[in-house]
Amino acid sequence: MRGTVICAALALAPGIVWLYLAAIAAAESAGGTWLTARTPANIAEAAGTARADLVVRFLEAGQDPARVYPLHPDVISSTVLHATALEAAVWSHQRPLIELLDRKGAIPGGGRHALACLAADVGVDDIVGYLSPAAPPDCVRGEAMGQVTARTPR
Repeated sequence: MRGTVICAALALAPGIVWLYLAAIAAAESAGGTWLTARTPANIAEAAGTARADLVVRFLEAGQDPARVYPLHPDVISSTVLHATALEAAVWSHQRPLIELLDRKGAIPGGGRHALACLAADVGVDDIVGYLSPAAPPDCVRGEAMGQVTARTPR
């Protein structure tokens, strides 16, 4: 009897594995992300996921890093579903990405202060130092973050 149970289990195992693999394949083809990462849909998502290669590609394709784009909830958080690429880059804690966007001329003169305030709110001191090297920015604590999170309806 015991041998029959073992043989039956061994015979069913490949079928169960195939069913599992078929379920994964179906989920992936329907846009699920069981095994692969979601590809960023715009420059803000690319910045939020620290994908400098895609940020450059989206820039070259003409996407505006200062425009507000929709974000998938996995990019920053479910409370931040709309952000610019610059804001998303701050949230990704990637100073090199901020420097890249700056070299590409994506940070307008007056935008440095607002980004530095956001970086201060998010707690990314190295980005604050980069954007405001002479002195810490004069900001109202939480205001910059509040402006970004206000774009997401509750």
